[in-house]
Amino acid sequence: MKQILKNLKYIKLTDLISPFIFIFVLPISIIFRVYNKLKKQKIWLICEDGYHARDNGYHFYKYLKENHPELESYYVIDKKEKDYVKIKKYNNIIQFKSFKHWVYYLSCDLNISSQKNGNPAQPLFYILHVYLNLFNNRVFLQHGVIKDYCEWLIYKNTKFKYFICGAKKEFEYIASTYGYPKGSVIYTGLARFDGLHNVKVNKKQILIMPTWRIWLGRDTNSLGQKFDFVDTDFYKNWNNLLTDKKMINYIEKNKINILFYPHIDMQKFLYKFKSKSKNIKFLDLNTDIQKVLKESALLITDYSSVFMDFGYMRKPIIYFQFDKKEFRRRQYQRGYFSYKNDGFGPVINRENKVVDKILEYIQNDFVIESMYKTRMDQFFELNDSKNCERIYQEINKN
Repeated sequence: MKQILKNLKYIKLTDLISPFIFIFVLPISIIFRVYNKLKKQKIWLICEDGYHARDNGYHFYKYLKENHPELESYYVIDKKEKDYVKIKKYNNIIQFKSFKHWVYYLSCDLNISSQKNGNPAQPLFYILHVYLNLFNNRVFLQHGVIKDYCEWLIYKNTKFKYFICGAKKEFEYIASTYGYPKGSVIYTGLARFDGLHNVKVNKKQILIMPTWRIWLGRDTNSLGQKFDFVDTDFYKNWNNLLTDKKMINYIEKNKINILFYPHIDMQKFLYKFKSKSKNIKFLDLNTDIQKVLKESALLITDYSSVFMDFGYMRKPIIYFQFDKKEFRRRQYQRGYFSYKNDGFGPVINRENKVVDKILEYIQNDFVIESMYKTRMDQFFELNDSKNCERIYQEINKN
């Protein structure tokens, strides 16, 4: 009840209308569901967040259309968004939050999404799914390998029917810790991993990709006080790295580009970062980040699970963790993954040491140390182009 009251301040007018839409649509969806049962026709509804087609939802839908055209599968996205262009060729596209979306969401056999909010009315369906355990036909494809304890993803807070995992240790951790019924957590590999094989690496391109900070995610901090972003440790450390003279001189001399792409929730602060070098480029939300990940020769991040994709491709990683204690205290509790003992690269807390390591990797032609390569091999037991196929087989047989 406390959580519901806390979330009331985020309620919009459309959320208040949604119960009435639900009452109107429900009889129609029931008739449609009975009709499909009589025809012995299954309907699978695929989505990400309703605005994108670039993550596990997109890759799984692409797989279904190319390999199982006999299945009635549909993809939900706002057709005004840029990603609609690349998904529309697979047909059966439904406008996000449209009347059709409501009908299909309430009548389909499976709702398959990489996010929690792939439905037409988030507050309403949160109550229906979690508190009333209704329309519980959701398959969670995820949008990154989980390594920390994420309370919002435990069973009592989601009621997912199936929870797809991308790594063996992750699967064991989720199955034993998050409270899901036996058989609900499945290890198949992530759908987007199918696209991470035989990649062509650009050894003149390095990616810097920090994750978000919950206490900086909005314009006020946790105490409700205004703050100046440029005074935060997050800004100071990452901006110091981007403006480091030693690094800039080296990459300009050797014609190497560094791409900076902060987490989606930190993109609002992107304009604050500056660089005098034409070799340092800032990427916005229109970026096809998976394409950039595949092309880049080196990744510098902090705690972002995107390093899992990089590790899956067996490419070098540097962890720049200048605020580890604060991050653990204010954002994510540590799960099964130790950066020191399980990490795929060195953990560094000083900007000048990060620069030294970047230059070392460049000079060594981006060769990974054997210790980190072994960790990558052990972590990803499944390493092939059959991740989507396994997901299909597992949820179809169940």
